[in-house]
Formats: sequence, structure tokens, C-alpha cells
Amino acid sequence: MYKTPFLAFLSLVLAAGLLLVAWRWPWQATVESNELVLPGTVEAHEVDLSFQVSGRIDSLAVDEGYVVKAGQAVARLYSRDYELALQNAEARAEAARATLAALEAGARAQELRVAEARLASARADLNFARADARRIAELAPRNLATAQQFDQVRLQQDLAQAKVAEQEQTLALLREGPRQEDIERVRAEYQASQAAAASARQQLDYTRLLSPTDGVVAVRLAEVGEVVAPGQAVLRIAALSRPWVRAYLNTFDLPRVTLGQAAAVRVDGLPDKVFPGKLSFISPQAEFTPKTVETRALRVDLVYRIKVDVPNPDGLLKLGMPVDVTLPVVAQP
Repeated sequence: MYKTPFLAFLSLVLAAGLLLVAWRWPWQATVESNELVLPGTVEAHEVDLSFQVSGRIDSLAVDEGYVVKAGQAVARLYSRDYELALQNAEARAEAARATLAALEAGARAQELRVAEARLASARADLNFARADARRIAELAPRNLATAQQFDQVRLQQDLAQAKVAEQEQTLALLREGPRQEDIERVRAEYQASQAAAASARQQLDYTRLLSPTDGVVAVRLAEVGEVVAPGQAVLRIAALSRPWVRAYLNTFDLPRVTLGQAAAVRVDGLPDKVFPGKLSFISPQAEFTPKTVETRALRVDLVYRIKVDVPNPDGLLKLGMPVDVTLPVVAQP
């Protein structure tokens, strides 16, 4: 009397087994089909924008969902400190330029005339000292001048002679001009000050954050008034002009496709629109299963992430949009 329930239970188990064998994951296409239809999701190449200098955020020109163009200013740091640093560097560069120009120009005519006049005055003092010394020398033998007076006039004569030599050398230096080594040294200092000014100007430019690509602001990662460090992400831009589709391929269908082959992408809301694409990536590692597969039954669950590049000039594809990817089956030898 237990035979009928047992047969019913056995029939139920067999039916469930047949159902499990016939059931497949959505990304597991029929082996006999000439094409694979895989569900996927639209992704986009994303860029995290960050400042190259530190500072406090002064303004954010965009918010999440805003469309931005390449080169558009999207954020700005408080720049007063960088402006002062630039003014200081430019002032130092201007001072170095003036010093170099003065050395290269040499002595002015007025400076030469002043040096010549000082030399003439020193020579006149020397002539007077020599005449005075001769008078004292003539008076000394007749005891009309003391030895102290004689020593005094000799000292004045020596000082006048040294003064003449000094003024002669000063005039010679002015006529010859600065040494070439001094000019090269000041020129190097001027070039270094120019580089410092250019660096300060670049630092000031870095207080403006520009979008490197056309796209949409996906995430705002900072707020106005927040102090950020160099490299700290402020905004995330999704480049929707070149999106890609994430899909998964099972183990049995993996040999039936090849990198670079054409693909077709369709969206539920646009049944008549086909977006041409290209299979650009197949993950070298299986997902969603243990690393060690010991039974053949578990191998059915192995899937590999693939990437299909899709042009999107009209912006119809959006982030996270579900799509279907059709891949023609590649003939196997």
C-alpha cells in the first residue's frame, strides 16, 4: 500500500531533474544557435578629477548629473596664497633682470666722468703733497722744520699716491666693464628666478580644476569649504561618449567567440535601434564559482566577464541601462 506514494515521489524527482537539466542561466545561450544573446549593463569609462595642489575649495561649478565638456572649469580652490607667491616670484625675476641688464650695459658715461674727476682730484692732492714735502725738506737742514713735520708731509704724500692708484684702478674697471663670469652668474640667477615665476604661475593655474573629457558628473566627492590634498578626488566624470557593456559568458560558449569580433547591442526602450559594438575584453578568470571545481556539474556555473565597446554619439545609452548583447558564433575548426 506504500507503492503508489513512492512512485509518485520518484516521478516528482525525475521531473525536477529534467527541469534542472533543461534550465539555463540567462547568459547561457543555446549551443545549437548561430548567435549568442547575453544580458548586460551599460558602463562608462570614469575619471576621478583631483587638484594638483592643496587648498580649500572655493567653488564647485557643477553637481551630479551635470553635462560637462572637455576643458570646462568644474571647481576652483581659494587662490590668494598662490597669487601672492606668484607676485613675489615675478618681483624677484624683475630684480634679477635689471641687475643683468646693468651688467651687460656696462658703465654709463656719467660714471666714467665722475671716476675721471676723482682721479684728477687725487692727482692734484698728490702734487700738493709732493710740493709740501719738498719745502719741508729744504727747511729741515736749516732747523726751520722739525723731524715730525718732515714725517708728516711724507705720510701725506704716500696717502695721496695710494689714492691716485686707487682712482686709476677704479677708472680702469669702469672702462673695461664687468667680468664675463659675473655676467654669467647673474644671468643664471635671472633664469632661475624666471623658472621660479613660471612654477608659481603653474601652481596658480592648478587652483582651477578642468574636465579632461566630455561626460556627465557621476559623483561629487567633496564640498565647498573642504580642504583637499593633491590627488584627492573631488568629482567623478563618466565619459558617456564611449561607454561599454558588461556581460557574462559561460564556459561552454567561451570557445565560440573571439576578441575583436563585432557585436550588436539592443535596448528595451529602443527596439528598432541597434548599436554596433566590438568585443574588446574577456576576463581570464572565472567568476561566481569556487576556485577549485571538482565535478563536471559545477562547471556549468562558470562565467567569464566580457566587455563590449559601444559608440554613443547621441548619448542614448545611460549608465546602468540594461541591454542585450548579440554575438555571432565564430566557426570552430
